[in-house]
Amino acid sequence: MNDHIINFNESFNAKATSKVNLCQDFIVNSHFDLLSTPNNTIMIGPRGSGKTTLLRMLDVEVLEIWDKPSAAIYREKVSFSGVFIPTDRFWKTQYERILVKFKNNPKVIKLLEASFIYHILECLAIVVSYRASSTVDKKNNYLDINISKNDEYELVNELAAYWKVEPRIPSLRGLIIATSLKKQKISTIITSLNENDDLDNINIIDDRLIGLLETSILIINQFFDESDGKWGFLFDELELAPDVFIQPLIDAMRGGPQNIIFKLALSPYHKGMSITKDSFSGMNNQDLTFINLSGVRKEGEDFAKELSQNIFFKYGLNEKINTYFESDGGINKKNDFNELIIKDKSFYEYASRQKINISYDMLDDNKKAVYRRIQFNVHLRNYYLKDGKSKASRKRASPYYVGFDKVCAMLEYNPRMLVGIMNIFASIAKKNGVIKEHEQLHNIKNYAMSFKSLLSTIAVNSSSKEFVTLFDIIDKIGNYLSNEIHGNIFNSDPRGTIIFDNEFNDNYISAIGLALNSGALIIEKSGIDSFHDIDDIKNSRCRLSYIFSPEYKLLLNMQRSVDLIDILNHSYIEAHDPSGIIYTQKELF
Repeated sequence: MNDHIINFNESFNAKATSKVNLCQDFIVNSHFDLLSTPNNTIMIGPRGSGKTTLLRMLDVEVLEIWDKPSAAIYREKVSFSGVFIPTDRFWKTQYERILVKFKNNPKVIKLLEASFIYHILECLAIVVSYRASSTVDKKNNYLDINISKNDEYELVNELAAYWKVEPRIPSLRGLIIATSLKKQKISTIITSLNENDDLDNINIIDDRLIGLLETSILIINQFFDESDGKWGFLFDELELAPDVFIQPLIDAMRGGPQNIIFKLALSPYHKGMSITKDSFSGMNNQDLTFINLSGVRKEGEDFAKELSQNIFFKYGLNEKINTYFESDGGINKKNDFNELIIKDKSFYEYASRQKINISYDMLDDNKKAVYRRIQFNVHLRNYYLKDGKSKASRKRASPYYVGFDKVCAMLEYNPRMLVGIMNIFASIAKKNGVIKEHEQLHNIKNYAMSFKSLLSTIAVNSSSKEFVTLFDIIDKIGNYLSNEIHGNIFNSDPRGTIIFDNEFNDNYISAIGLALNSGALIIEKSGIDSFHDIDDIKNSRCRLSYIFSPEYKLLLNMQRSVDLIDILNHSYIEAHDPSGIIYTQKELF
């Protein structure tokens, strides 16, 4: 067996990928079609769901160098100048700790905010310089601007004065350098900050972020001779940014600057941040586009197939992707029915009530239709059940979980996981010609174990002392849902999704939010633009990630719901790290 060590965190990472490689591997999908519209956009999804890739593909330079056949269509469609803004994963924790240390000192707050602002200005300056560059070889001249040396000189002077930076060279490249140095200087001051430091003489911007961006774009558009020029600020991983910046960006989506488009990437849950906070905030489908990357089965199938096929092509494997995945053709309905009706009295009694308690071959078409609705439930129960209701000692998961389509479903069509595991499978197929069933199951199990290890690093406190880590909660949910299928009494309609109707569920939300952000729990939705507020997940319906289905012997389809309180039994739960600090955001990942 090819035994690969899988690190759940170390797979494809779009943030670290070069622009050239990003363009080469990018696959257009319906999410990108929505994101590329000239609307304010909020995009939510768990870790690895592709948010960074989608945002980066709207960056001006990336759209310029993208050379696939569909690229020209999007260069024509995307008329705004995209400015990709990554988020430093340490900002939030640094911000909160320094605020506590200096007791919300307003001068310290101003300095912390300036660190974030100068990072955004640096990203903006890079795009401005790229658009106006006469030295960069641009094949497509996408949003290219011809600007005289004199106009460049004046533009730099205007922006430098407004941004309070001092370029040593009066050029756009000099502006980038000056802004970067200012950002670094502020970071150095923050790192070594003491209570007695004099902060009055630090020359930094006074304006708030939204007004600052609006004025900066007005200045730039004047020198670019584009009075109506649109600029898109593409904020990635905002759950890692200080909270003080996020809500103003969301609120600016309604009645904000006319020449600015905001596209924000967030995790499914963010405590204290609301998309529908009040009457002034943006409303879905009116002022903004909402993209939900969770539970993307229908949209994900074609994407996963193309992504995986491209990976196999790189290994010289040119057959249809599904042909490399060994499968015995699926489950045997006839055998499962005939075996379970003999060894499981509760199923025999159910079959008697439904008048299907005869050999499968003797069922009429209507009765076979009744059986087809429960066939996968019957298969799993039969596969893991010995005679006399004892559990079968199976070392291997059911063949229900093998085959290319099932593998993609268990990975939730998550781009990061797909890239990681498909490279492993491609190397196996390159060597052996096919990925055997046990190799598929083995590597899925490895991914699930790596995920389990990640969740086990996140400590929680519970009143019952039953839950010590976040994985303990996932394990409790998994075992509860498993019992719906494999309990003493056959259940033709097992519960497999989770709702939050009971008010007591408020006590679970921080922990459930972490599980959603990590992808351990998945929000079910009706479409890619299905809306839910990131601070209010109580109206959502979620399920356990399918990656855990083989371990808990669960189905890979939608099922009826159970209230979370029935699973967790009125425990009070808070999510903590080992130092005792409460966390509710994706910074843990």
